[in-house]
Amino acid sequence: MKIIYAPWRMDYLMQDKSKINECVFCVEDKSFDNKYMLYRGKYSFIKLNMFPYNCGHTLVIPYVHTKELNNLSYEAGAEIMLLISKSCDILTEVYKCDGINVGLNLGKAAGAGIEKHLHFHIIPRWEGDVSFYSTCSDLRVVCELLDDTYAKLINHFKGLEI
Repeated sequence: MKIIYAPWRMDYLMQDKSKINECVFCVEDKSFDNKYMLYRGKYSFIKLNMFPYNCGHTLVIPYVHTKELNNLSYEAGAEIMLLISKSCDILTEVYKCDGINVGLNLGKAAGAGIEKHLHFHIIPRWEGDVSFYSTCSDLRVVCELLDDTYAKLINHFKGLEI
């Protein structure tokens, strides 16, 4: 029997079930109280992915609730691209990664887990970071707790100016 510990999933399991149908990315309060929030811009925000593929996995998310790129204003699209670029710089500096995956999945068939609200993934990568676990046993190992990731990144994003 394999035992894998993922303590951050307890937050998901214990969440208020009455809010399940609400969009997890729609935020009304613009304070930093939202867990793992790294940055709030005028049109979008940056947050850690609660279920990361790799340590440092961040998301850039527009405030507008849409699944279509065409529904973003020019200003929102420009801010999102700038935040993606700045996030890549910060993640490279902090994690000394060899590369970064930046992605957007439009629609369920394209792999969108949350298909009704656009969100861009930024995932640090290192040569050789995909171990035999992923290849042979459908298992992913994330080498850092989300609280530790947040602690490493928050001061870099608080100082972010765009």
